[in-house]
Amino acid sequence: MTNMYSYPHAGGSTLNYKAFKHQFPESIGKVVPIEIPGRGKRGTEPFSNTIHECIEDSIDQIPNEESDYILHGHCMGALLAFETLKALKRKKRKLPTLLVVSGRNAPGYQTDWGLRVAGLDDEKLFEELKSVGGAPRGLSFAMAQQFLTIIRKDQKIVHQYSPDDEKVDVPILVLAGKDDVMTNTEALLQWQDFTSSKVELNFMDGEHYFIYDQAEAVANLINEFKE
Repeated sequence: MTNMYSYPHAGGSTLNYKAFKHQFPESIGKVVPIEIPGRGKRGTEPFSNTIHECIEDSIDQIPNEESDYILHGHCMGALLAFETLKALKRKKRKLPTLLVVSGRNAPGYQTDWGLRVAGLDDEKLFEELKSVGGAPRGLSFAMAQQFLTIIRKDQKIVHQYSPDDEKVDVPILVLAGKDDVMTNTEALLQWQDFTSSKVELNFMDGEHYFIYDQAEAVANLINEFKE
């Protein structure tokens, strides 16, 4: 069975993939969420200060003996997955057969939304997150301080990130929400500039967090792309 190792979006954790991994068809593969520092099971660990530091703190969750596998990340996680691929190459480890990036323009792009909300106070940021589906269901502002801390730490490393000129040699499947205000077709297609292999862009129903309730549709797109 093919494992798909998945990085979370900004503010997210392995918990965001709980339903997704159970709904993902076993005939296509098994979803293995990656936990990064400062949240979930690693909540007592200090936050990573950069994208590259986060990768070094998390890459061992992909076993050395792994051979036929997929790397995936949503939004911030797409950048983590992309840079993880390059780190695996530097470490002379087996590379994934496919990189799946969802809800993220090509590296180097910052979203207008992300730049705008970074300077907001906590209450206004929380309202913005709720408006795009980025706050956990049922979470009140009074109980949101830890969540907002995670969001701000993640936003910081994303805004500081700048890709180098190195291309990967792995095909990239790009998934985007039809109603996602944080991506656009031109910037999504520029993932082609970051691989010497093929790229395919597919639009799915939904807004920014479209992927989490469409596990079967995602699996089918992966299967079609691999064929």
